[in-house]
Amino acid sequence: MSKISTVNQVKEHNIALVRDVIHSSVEFTKHSIAQATGLSIATTNSILNTLCKAGEIVAIGNVSSTIGRPAAKYAYNRDYAHICCVFPSSAGSQRYLFYSVFDLLGSSIEQNQVWLEDVTYESFEELVGSLLEKDPGIRKVSIGIPGYYDNNHIHSCTMTALNGCDLAGRLSERFPCEFLMENNMNAIAYGLYDARREQGHAPAALVVVSFFEGSGPGSGIIIDGKIYLGKSNFAGEVVFLPYQDGNIYDLVNQGPESIVKSTAQVVSSYCAILNPETCVRRKPQRGHVRADPRPVQALHPRAAPARAAVCIQL
Repeated sequence: MSKISTVNQVKEHNIALVRDVIHSSVEFTKHSIAQATGLSIATTNSILNTLCKAGEIVAIGNVSSTIGRPAAKYAYNRDYAHICCVFPSSAGSQRYLFYSVFDLLGSSIEQNQVWLEDVTYESFEELVGSLLEKDPGIRKVSIGIPGYYDNNHIHSCTMTALNGCDLAGRLSERFPCEFLMENNMNAIAYGLYDARREQGHAPAALVVVSFFEGSGPGSGIIIDGKIYLGKSNFAGEVVFLPYQDGNIYDLVNQGPESIVKSTAQVVSSYCAILNPETCVRRKPQRGHVRADPRPVQALHPRAAPARAAVCIQL
């Protein structure tokens, strides 16, 4: 590792420390940031000057003081950049793109859905183009896909027109912002992990399982705070498990009992292989959150050794 690389990494690490603090602060001074991060006053002052010059933070006056020079106060500029999240989904035979635009403190600016006959690359290009025209402040676009990707190309996607498409790559060539693409269940799993981490409990291993009407099951895996992707990002594609009672697409359409039984098989497989601390079963209905009173071993007898697991139904 070169000296320049090492210096740059330390600098980026220090900036990340400062950002973590200012994101959660209404207002701050260089002294409060230095105290919270453990950085020196000189380093903190240099970083704040850089962020202020870039417009990421703004000076909002001084702290009143009867002794010495008043300290400058800063606030985070939540509109320094905006982030857009987009994912395709379906309701019966109808398909749509759902999008939500956020500021840097996570407040929603706009969200809506665009109904389509089919979801294609052109659908994403048209939506992103219209959003950037309305809001040039969008710097990053995060895309969730119901499938997996290998070498940036989408595979096994229920939106079949996207299979084989380098969606993020093509959009990056077309628009001047950063595009990130992830399997939708991996994104959901990481969101749940992050929420638990903020509450003071970060599971060592977390698994999320969901059964979607008309498209079968999906799952996401978090191990030690990171999405587990496997060699070719195929990890979590539980639709390819050998289900005991037949084709999984037929089983999903047979009703709740069949879904619970299929879920039990998925959970027992995960318990035997990963021994997760937390296993979340997510229902596709919106706005319905409740804890499943049954422990994991009640879902399937072979899951009995995993007594530390928690099963939550969303």
